[in-house]
Amino acid sequence: MFIIESLNLAVSWGLTILIWLVQLIIYPGFHCIPPADFIHYHRWYAFRISVVVMPLMLAELFLLLGWWLGGADGYSAYLASLAVGIVWLSTFGLQVPIHKRLQAGKRDALIKQLVATNWIRTAAWSAKAVIVTVAIVRSAS
Repeated sequence: MFIIESLNLAVSWGLTILIWLVQLIIYPGFHCIPPADFIHYHRWYAFRISVVVMPLMLAELFLLLGWWLGGADGYSAYLASLAVGIVWLSTFGLQVPIHKRLQAGKRDALIKQLVATNWIRTAAWSAKAVIVTVAIVRSAS
């Protein structure tokens, strides 16, 4: 269980740090890309961020399953799972469709919508990291 908990903690905080960088720097930075360069930049960014984020999101699912099967505190595991569910719903229901629309070119209104809706994932991943941290600290004592 120690390995699952350690990996869960590392992935949770890794995704939390990453989403804060996206929220505060990367997405607002889309406004600074010249319209003539935006399609190329967005395609470049979307591919690279997907290569980083998707394996971590899948690992997060498997680690949650391992956490449940390993006898984690049910309440903490439930709350962490709820947070991950919110992230997945937000990602594929809100952010991915906005990114698909941005593939056609720079639109400041869409970038603003991307930043605004991304607070959902930022809050959910932050909460999940805290939940996992508290649960692991409690189980260690």
